Amino acid sequence: MLDNIEPVKLSPEQQADLERRIAKAKSLLVLDHPFFGMAVSKRELIYDYNVPTASMDGRGQMRLNPTWCFPKTVGELIFLLAHEAMHYMLCHAVRIGNRDPEAWNIAADRVINDTLINAGVGTFIQGGVTFDGARNHSTEELYSNPPDDGGGGGGGGGGIGNDIDTREHLSESEAKEIEGQAKVELIQSSKAAKAMGKLPANLERMIDEIVHVKTPWYDILERYMTNKIRSGKSWKRQNRKFISKNIYLKGKNDLPRMGPVVIAADTSGSCWEAFPVFNAHIARIMETCKPESVTVIYCDADVNHVDVFTPEDFPVQLTQRGGGGTSFIPVFDYIDEHALDPEVVVYLTDGYGDQHDFTSKHETVWLTTGTSNFPWGTVIEFDVNA
Repeated sequence: MLDNIEPVKLSPEQQADLERRIAKAKSLLVLDHPFFGMAVSKRELIYDYNVPTASMDGRGQMRLNPTWCFPKTVGELIFLLAHEAMHYMLCHAVRIGNRDPEAWNIAADRVINDTLINAGVGTFIQGGVTFDGARNHSTEELYSNPPDDGGGGGGGGGGIGNDIDTREHLSESEAKEIEGQAKVELIQSSKAAKAMGKLPANLERMIDEIVHVKTPWYDILERYMTNKIRSGKSWKRQNRKFISKNIYLKGKNDLPRMGPVVIAADTSGSCWEAFPVFNAHIARIMETCKPESVTVIYCDADVNHVDVFTPEDFPVQLTQRGGGGTSFIPVFDYIDEHALDPEVVVYLTDGYGDQHDFTSKHETVWLTTGTSNFPWGTVIEFDVNA
């Protein structure tokens, strides 16, 4: 079997020569491009014949295939090391979510490669994907709206290929810890490079946008929820091609939709001023993602009302109810007691409640106008006056 073929390995002399050139590439990066040099120097490097080219996992572990790397020049190795380090610095393995890995890798490679080319880092490895101006976009933007440049491919041929290693599942707490550490390293590396006068202006802007997130909360949430849109196949439309053979398969649904969504609205008195903002943006998000149903649970200290909407009811209009104290527990009790199985629970709140007293199995996004002190779930802060 082809899968059992032993990879061609370098001789000891060739391996020593490769390691010498890798060390030289690292040194030149530190001298000429200190931001990337520091990023690379902090990464654990493993020579691994089992990876096709090179890879970077979410924990910052870099793997290089010696056979693939050996023919590369020192300039190309400089580019390669900086490229892989940037995947970690930009948290690409953490940010992928439920996106298609190959398409996400292409979008990430476009951003990184254009950044490195613009900064004059090493020698671009032919076969990799490029897009002029990608450095001015986020990976999410290029994933959702890929440029029509005739490109594609994952950087095949001489390119680096699909090099974001997402095989190891990261818990939510691990992902947040990694993202926080990466931001610390971004700040440290950028300060060192800036002190030497060697931090490119566009890179400084990119780092500032990553460290100080300016994306409006509703755009973040819209991407988060759109990632969960299903493949567009449904039992409601069976595949007619196989019915005559007594084979029943899901048919294609022309309107891909999310599954059920629960929106929990904090109706305590302190949240009332946020309701017009909640209405405007939740309506837009629901219309974009087309969930099968939206269950809105109004809760202050207790659940005081529940509305259920279908796509035909959009845009959703939330109604101000309640006005008492705050408790988050009743919403999740209601979900479980009524056997709801939402794809995601979106809780609109100012964040001042009993989130430290319990947890939930349901994937939860907290949209908070106040405190961001939540020990679980995904937290998105926003300013109702922004």
